[in-house]
Amino acid sequence: MTNKLGFWSIILLGINTILGSGIFLLPGSFYIALNERGIFPTLIVIATVLSISLCFAEASGIFEGYGGPYIYVREAMGEFMGFQVGFMKWVISLLAWATMAVAFADLLVAFLDIGHIPYIEKILAGLLIIILSYINFLGVELTKSLNNIVSLGKMVPILLFVFIGIKYIGQSNLLLITRGPEGLITGIKDPILILFYAFTGFESIAVAARDMKTPLKNLPKGIIGVMIGITILYLILIFSILGILGRNIDPDSYPIFHAAYLLLGPLGGSFFSSGIIMSIIGINIASSFTSPRSIVALSEKKTMPEFLSRKNKYGTPGAAIILTGGLSLLIILIGNFNTLVSFSVISRISQYLLTCVAVIIFKKRGIRGSLVLPGGYLIPLIALVTMGILFYNYLIYIASVFLIFFLIGKYFYSYDGKSYKGFRTNP
Repeated sequence: MTNKLGFWSIILLGINTILGSGIFLLPGSFYIALNERGIFPTLIVIATVLSISLCFAEASGIFEGYGGPYIYVREAMGEFMGFQVGFMKWVISLLAWATMAVAFADLLVAFLDIGHIPYIEKILAGLLIIILSYINFLGVELTKSLNNIVSLGKMVPILLFVFIGIKYIGQSNLLLITRGPEGLITGIKDPILILFYAFTGFESIAVAARDMKTPLKNLPKGIIGVMIGITILYLILIFSILGILGRNIDPDSYPIFHAAYLLLGPLGGSFFSSGIIMSIIGINIASSFTSPRSIVALSEKKTMPEFLSRKNKYGTPGAAIILTGGLSLLIILIGNFNTLVSFSVISRISQYLLTCVAVIIFKKRGIRGSLVLPGGYLIPLIALVTMGILFYNYLIYIASVFLIFFLIGKYFYSYDGKSYKGFRTNP
């Protein structure tokens, strides 16, 4: 138990898992669209992510093994669908980690002005993945300590910006309602994917439940606490930036950095920028910890090779860590930040949808955990409806990605009613 994450370590892990490059790399085009269309699209995103995260919180109070959404869907819909979601979750975690590593490299290169060095972004992103994989390989205690230090350290410049910038929220150059009814959602289009991406990551907190103290009690409270805190912080950041900059926003820029230099001066702006880099290191630490545990859950059920769930002498799943880190290294070679963000968000929707449906099934069966959401089926239904509103423009892409994952997963795992084939072996 001494090597497991306590409640406050879970909170800090959640902050590191969510609070990363997404909010800081919201493009100028997002702020321009928000100021033209009003607050409604942002409220739809918030309603969606909060209702989804509440479904995850309720499910996390029922099950405490590795896997998170894999366990929830497996218990609700059967082994085969569980495997599909678990396999998808692992691949998405690879994409997410690669995305964060690329974001770290891009910002560090800009901060140090070393973009003239050939392939420097790829080199820095690769080095970060290698170093964090090695630290994770050496044990939970080391990763926990590093996670806690970075989480606390990165909050100082962010809270400084919030403390000073909050007074700008009420500036007259901020529009709280749209001028007209047209394009409330479609007016933002692709930038809304990045805003949604900024909130994602809460689903990964539950993946490593077995490495936490009393997860049935601590995880639901941790997920809810993290999401409420992150939502409040994001709203203050977004509307402070709009209040500070108004209409002086370059659509191809990252306004948060411009606002920080105006608000805090050159020295304070540099301090804030260094805090953002620290923040992205933090989310990479969280990814290095949670991503390998996704495939460990599948291995333990013998639906992936069994050696992936074996612990090394440090008590960590060494083979899963090496495989996950190695594949993440390959992904950073094939895409930039925006491409990886779009694919990551679209890939997540299926597991969010299936988890919300799983919670409805648990309620129908009378399965209860340490947290029972009020309103019966209301919150899961809100999650499903708002996802439909938010992503109806992307339905073809979501269906295509799900089909690709489904076919790949089916190749590894097939069900004939009596036995499992592919990687599964007889118990």
